[in-house]
Amino acid sequence: MKHICIGILVGLVTLTSANAAGWSSVHKYVKRSGNCAGQEVLASSYSSGTRTASGERFDVNGNTAAARTWPIGTSLTVTNPSNGRSIVVRINDRGPWGIAYRMGARLDLAKGAAQRLGMRASQYVCVA
Repeated sequence: MKHICIGILVGLVTLTSANAAGWSSVHKYVKRSGNCAGQEVLASSYSSGTRTASGERFDVNGNTAAARTWPIGTSLTVTNPSNGRSIVVRINDRGPWGIAYRMGARLDLAKGAAQRLGMRASQYVCVA
């Protein structure tokens, strides 16, 4: 039992090291997959806010995203290259902002969309 607990703790530390280190070290842990037929962009997730730039109420569980590159209303097929999961998200907000944008994040997925893709932290995703 002790070995199982230690194994779980080591796994958690490994999976969350990029989050723990913060955006300043994201490129040390997060790399492009090179497996995208379309565009590969760094994506993050967000879970707070009340209204989006489109004027609608923010739904943390929705298949929505914030971006500066694509116009509001655009639908994107987003694929997680590490597990093959895909969803269609609708751009309804502007972002990412701050250090996330400065470090290269170009798509900010609502938390529910990121979870459905199997994202645990910021990572590169395929966009079509």
